[in-house]
Amino acid sequence: MELLQQDAPALPDELESEQESPYLRRQSLVSVRRSRTSRRLRWVLLALGILFPVGVAGYFLAAFALASPCFVLSSQEDIVITGNRVVSREEVLGALGLPLTGNVKAGTNVFRISLDTKRLMVETLPWVRTAAVTRLLPHGLLVHITERTPVAFATLGGRVSLVDGDGMLLEKPENGVFDFPVISGLENVASVEERRSRLALYQEFMQQLEAEAPRPGWMISEVDLTDPEDLKALLILGQHTVQVHFGHQDFLARFRSFLSLLPELRKSNPRLDSVDLRYRNQIVVNPQPPVPAAEPAVPANGERKD
Repeated sequence: MELLQQDAPALPDELESEQESPYLRRQSLVSVRRSRTSRRLRWVLLALGILFPVGVAGYFLAAFALASPCFVLSSQEDIVITGNRVVSREEVLGALGLPLTGNVKAGTNVFRISLDTKRLMVETLPWVRTAAVTRLLPHGLLVHITERTPVAFATLGGRVSLVDGDGMLLEKPENGVFDFPVISGLENVASVEERRSRLALYQEFMQQLEAEAPRPGWMISEVDLTDPEDLKALLILGQHTVQVHFGHQDFLARFRSFLSLLPELRKSNPRLDSVDLRYRNQIVVNPQPPVPAAEPAVPANGERKD
């Protein structure tokens, strides 16, 4: 009796030899460690290779610029001044305070000059509003000046001076010709901002009336800024003078209202002292006081003749 041999189950090694598995194992990554020291060393070498030559060249260039007579400011011709009309060249040179003897050895190197310091020194001049100082290589300076612009005459401390929009008092130049009103009311204003505010009110008033007032022949002689809420202007037309209260706004509209109502006002008040235009739909008029009659002359012997 024959026994049939049954097929034994296949072993794993035999399966792998007969058929390749479609599922592959994930290969493990091999980490490559980079050296931080070598990377930093490369950056250091690169920096030294570039920065060191540049630094050395800059050092020798600066030493040459500070020591070379080619950059020495020695004469007045080395200084160029622009923008000045009232401020004289001599005033600017004096404010700079540089030794300009014509001798290179006694001069000043342009790279040793503090431009900000010289700018501030020039701006101490009364007529200089702003200044800019720059170097003109190889040996020169350029000083550009922006002068102050006067807007009126002002009475302060019993003196009449020019004044600009910042409230800076200016001496009248010898050859200067100015046609401005005289403003008052700044004597007791201690704050610079308040003075500027009142002068801005005055400039707005003049801007609105500068084209309108001359047409009928009126001239603005004086402006009182004592009350910031009430600008008062003394207007002159021929032999007639009148003070007008304009308030602090709508100057042109109020002036036109004054011109339209003036003929009617003169019918009842031939001699006007002041007109107040601050109230809507109402005008307050103050007539001039009557001129007192002249007393008869007294003869030398003391007897009066009637």
